[in-house]
Amino acid sequence: MDRFRTSSKRAHSPDTPPPENASSVSQMDGSCFGKPDQPEESSGAAAAVPQATPAGPEVPQIPEFLQLTDTETREKYAELVRLENERLARGPDDEKWGRLDPNPVLDRYNNIHPWANNRIKLHVPEGVNDYINASPVTLVSTASKQSNLKKSIQDKYICMQGPKKQTVDHVWHMVWHELATPYNSSPAIVIMLSPTHGPSPDDPTKVMEKCFPYFPSEDTPEIVINETDELGDDFKGTVKFVSREPGIPGTKIEVRQFAMTVEGEDDEKPIWHYLYPNWPDFGALEEENVASILALMEISRKANGRGENPRLVHCSAGVGRTGTFVALEFLIGELLGGSWEGWDVDHAHQDPVFETVNQLREQRKTMVQAYEQYGFLYEVLRKLWEEKYGTECFGGEHRHVEKPKEKKNVCDAE
Repeated sequence: MDRFRTSSKRAHSPDTPPPENASSVSQMDGSCFGKPDQPEESSGAAAAVPQATPAGPEVPQIPEFLQLTDTETREKYAELVRLENERLARGPDDEKWGRLDPNPVLDRYNNIHPWANNRIKLHVPEGVNDYINASPVTLVSTASKQSNLKKSIQDKYICMQGPKKQTVDHVWHMVWHELATPYNSSPAIVIMLSPTHGPSPDDPTKVMEKCFPYFPSEDTPEIVINETDELGDDFKGTVKFVSREPGIPGTKIEVRQFAMTVEGEDDEKPIWHYLYPNWPDFGALEEENVASILALMEISRKANGRGENPRLVHCSAGVGRTGTFVALEFLIGELLGGSWEGWDVDHAHQDPVFETVNQLREQRKTMVQAYEQYGFLYEVLRKLWEEKYGTECFGGEHRHVEKPKEKKNVCDAE
């Protein structure tokens, strides 16, 4: 990965840790989409995608949707906002788009909560509140040509707000019932895309809680779930800290392993927790961090066994960075699997980036929250196309720089 746009704020098996001997970010191959491992020809951040196909007459033409101008991209984002506002307006009369009233105790933000018809419901006794600010998400390809990397593989996620102190029990209750079941050979996978504290959007000089530290650590090796019987007295659990792993080489990603047990249950649920703290609120990733997030996608997906289980993804609100992560991972799978080759022949003027984000917003409100995040999707995908097919740079934040005659062009960020 050479250069990417920077944006400002606003707008394995259960017992196998991530590889320790990799020099940096590993190559994203078919194995991260549930397909057998392929030989890796190189390592390092630049090897996050397959080696470029030599340019030639058979190189696929870059699709129209990856050639959009900034103005055109903004128009598409404005249409996504219009469609969401239309759903919200229909909510009182259409149960598909109905919303629950904000819960000041269980919701971190009063404007971010799930569609009432598409939310995770806690497995609690009758009369106990089953609410958690989390939504099941499944993405479906918009291409007529199935990705070679993802045949028979569904992209499943649970997207959640950053837990509050009052919702720690709810989160682990959900993890027990919704993740890594019934496929006990796979650990539960939790991806955290927010630090616990960060600058306040209203006053950057002040620090606010973005996510309560809901997981055990070296200092607090065990947490007890549902001590006060808020979730019903038939659920008692414990989450124990197992180890702090070396992490993903070349990144600031923190990797921890936990083990969860529940009274009356024989099985112990292994849990892998990945903390990525460097993604700013409302913004796109900084240039040097793009390869890190690609590595996180690959490692967490490989750890998820055969891929049938959803992974739990959250940031602070559970829509901006969370939605961008989910959309980008899905779209990368489409691109690398060859779904967009010859795209304009059968899909002229159709935009899978727009359609994927719209799919997400139909399942959880406000996914890919800011324009900076939406534009970032195109920028990364355009660059990955150029690297996969060995084509010249096009549009976006890139410009062509003349090189000596024996070489072609190189992409630099402005």
